[in-house]
Amino acid sequence: RVDGDADAGRDRELLAIERRISRGELPKIEFDFDSDEIRLRSYRTLDVVADWMLRNPDKKVRVSAHTCTMGGYDYNIELSERRAKSVKQYLVSRGVPPPSIRFQGLGYTEPRADNDSEESRELNRRVEFRIVRRDWASVY
Repeated sequence: RVDGDADAGRDRELLAIERRISRGELPKIEFDFDSDEIRLRSYRTLDVVADWMLRNPDKKVRVSAHTCTMGGYDYNIELSERRAKSVKQYLVSRGVPPPSIRFQGLGYTEPRADNDSEESRELNRRVEFRIVRRDWASVY
């Protein structure tokens, strides 16, 4: 087995989790309106992510939270930052080492759809997980 093959397999596994969320097989990570409180039904998905991270302790993940355009720019950046932090805190509560997770709030800077309808705004309200390739200890 080549290490690159193992890494690719683990990367595909994380992408498969995201596909399961998009198909509705796992609940989306949702928050109460105007809040960073994670809804209870989202815990199932976060538990799957935590399990993956615990099985892959060499992987580092960045949690990115996104919003729709309801509200001002600064407010949405701050709200998305708090939401991403809440996801990190939940994963840590499930045993994931804190240094394995970075988080960022992107507000509505990277929309998936226009914000002209509730359906499109819903697509923009999301949490994404990405594997970080760089060794964080080398970043100053």
